[in-house]
Amino acid sequence: MKTKILLLMIIGILFSCSSDDENETETIEMRINHFQSTGMTIIPVLTLLVQEEDNIGTDIWTKFYSNIEGFNYESGTIYNLSVKSEPIDNPPADVSSHKYTLIEIKSTQVIDNETLFDIDLKINGENFVTTDNGLKLLNQINIDCNNLCVELDTILQNQDFVIGTFKRISDNEIKLIELE
Repeated sequence: MKTKILLLMIIGILFSCSSDDENETETIEMRINHFQSTGMTIIPVLTLLVQEEDNIGTDIWTKFYSNIEGFNYESGTIYNLSVKSEPIDNPPADVSSHKYTLIEIKSTQVIDNETLFDIDLKINGENFVTTDNGLKLLNQINIDCNNLCVELDTILQNQDFVIGTFKRISDNEIKLIELE
């Protein structure tokens, strides 16, 4: 009798711990903004800004720290995507718990270069502006500091939070218009 109860308990535990991967995989609608933002993982990174599902078309954008397999982002374009989201078993602490794969680019909208946007240049004392080879956003996007170079340098040295308003010059260059 004890053996049967033990066997039933083990079977119950096994079934309660099993998962059906197909039920966890889902297709989500996603909008990608026309510029990248900055964020922190273990190190400072450039992130995509996304809206998902019901937030699409609102003013709510979320920093997206993952890659979308099969998707090649280009600045200056808003993308509406259909994406497959699959859970990752036991992901490392600094990695997303989901894998994202492009299913379809539903639409694109090219944004005028004069469109202004804000990027965090410094968060909690972490500076995202690099000067190794000219002014750049994390050594990746060139920054034309316009007539604000001295003010940018001063504010980055003296404040813990700095936001820059920019417009796009090209795929790999942005122009600083204003500082907060």
